[in-house]
Amino acid sequence: MSVGVKLINGGELVNSRLCQVQLGEKTTEYTPYEVEEYGFENGRIYVSKEIRLADSPQRVFLERLHKGETSLFYYRQKGVKTFFIQKDSNLLVEIPKRNAAGEDYSKQLLNLTNDCPDVSDASKLVSYKKDPLTKLITRYNDCELKPFPHFKFGLIIGYEFAKLVPSEKHIDGNDNIIRDRDNYLDQFDYKFDGDFSIGLFIDNPIFVSDFSVHAELLFSKHGYTYNYTSNAKDLDLKMNISSLSLPLLLRYTLPENKFRPYFNAGLRYAYLIKNDYSLYETSKTDNTIKPKSLIEGSILSKSEIGYAVGCGLEYDLDFKRAIFLEVRFSKLYGISKDYSNKNSMINISTGISF
Repeated sequence: MSVGVKLINGGELVNSRLCQVQLGEKTTEYTPYEVEEYGFENGRIYVSKEIRLADSPQRVFLERLHKGETSLFYYRQKGVKTFFIQKDSNLLVEIPKRNAAGEDYSKQLLNLTNDCPDVSDASKLVSYKKDPLTKLITRYNDCELKPFPHFKFGLIIGYEFAKLVPSEKHIDGNDNIIRDRDNYLDQFDYKFDGDFSIGLFIDNPIFVSDFSVHAELLFSKHGYTYNYTSNAKDLDLKMNISSLSLPLLLRYTLPENKFRPYFNAGLRYAYLIKNDYSLYETSKTDNTIKPKSLIEGSILSKSEIGYAVGCGLEYDLDFKRAIFLEVRFSKLYGISKDYSNKNSMINISTGISF
C-alpha cells in the first residue's frame, strides 16, 4: 500500500484503464493487472475487476459507488456507460440500460432486489445515473422503506384570492403624477377577490434528496369592482386582469410514507396578458349628477415579480402518482418604475403528479 503519493485524475475514461502516479516530474502508469485499488482525496475509489465486454473478459478499473453486502460499481469507456452490482462477494452482474433480452435497467434492478419488497417501487422510479442508483443500493442494503425522490410533473387547479395594494403615487402614460397618497385609489376598502387558476408543474429532486426545484406555469384572471361613496361624490373602480405566472420554488418534502407534508419558498414572476382599469367620479351638486372618467388604462406593471411561500400535504395514490393540497401566499411588485402598485395573493390549490 502506498499513502501520500500524488495521483493524477485523468477523468472517467482514463481512470477506468490506468492508475497514474506522479513522482517528481515523472508519471508512472499502472494497469488493473498491477494495482488492486486506488482512490483520491475526494473519496472517489477505483477497484480492479474482471468484467465481460463484447463477450470477452477484460480487467479494468471500476469506480466503486457504494460498498456493502451489495456493492455498486460504474464503468465508463468510449461509447460505454454501464453499472455493475456485486452481491455477497459473488460475481459481478452488469446492469446495462437495456440487456440482450430487451429488459430495461428498472426490470433488471427489480429482479435483483426482489428479496426486499420495500425498495421494489424505488426500482421503478430510479434514473440511470450515479447518484440515484447509489441511493437505491444504499436503501436496498438497509431494506429501508422510504419514498424515493424522483422527477414529477402534473396538473394544478386552484382558487386564488388577490387584492391590490396601492402605492404612494401613480404615473400616467405621459409621466405625470396623477394622484398622491390619500387620494382616489386610497379611498377604497380593498378586499380579496377570488377566482380560479389552472396550470402545470414540474418537480425535480436536488442530488436525489428531499429538497427539490419546483416550477409552475399558472393562468389566472380576476375582475375587481370597488365603490366609495361620500356626500359630495361617488368613486367607482373597475379592474380586469388576466395573467400568466411562473413560480420558481425550493421545496422540502418530509420523507414520510403515504402522507408527506412539504414546505416551499421562492420567486414568482407574472406577465399580465390583460390589464384594464377604469376609475369614474360622480359629483353630486345642485341636484345634478356629473360622471367623469378620472383615469383609463392600467395601474399595474405589465410584468411583476415577488416572493411566494407555502406549505402543503401530498398523498400517494400508488408508487408514482400522488395528489396534493397546498396553501400559498404571494406578493408581487411592478418591475416598471412607472407602476409601483403591488398585488397580494393567497392561493389554495390541489392537483395530481405523475
